[in-house]
Amino acid sequence: MEFPENVRAHALAGTDLLLVSTALMRPMEIIPQQLVAIRAWESQLYIAYANRCGPEGVYHFAWLSCLAAPDGTTRARAGTGQDLIVTDVDPAAVEASRTATPYLADRRPALYASLMR
Repeated sequence: MEFPENVRAHALAGTDLLLVSTALMRPMEIIPQQLVAIRAWESQLYIAYANRCGPEGVYHFAWLSCLAAPDGTTRARAGTGQDLIVTDVDPAAVEASRTATPYLADRRPALYASLMR
């Protein structure tokens, strides 16, 4: 999730809904609070981000599971406790987003081919 290339690879492969199971610890709450929605927007897909909740020994997990839409909005968000979130995923929103923000079609991989090793 933290690396755009992973999400972009899924989008290029045709993924419309990416499921991310994670155990993100505090103090990295910025990832579910901001980065998940940004990744969904820049790759025009839905991201269902399921984060672990509760402490384990010295580890404290960030919780904040969410569903981010291809338009960059967060459709549902859990809090900092055990929550069940339910929302709809609209397949038409993926195509509408890809039409309105054509990042996938506008890519120019030849410009950065030398960086790929």
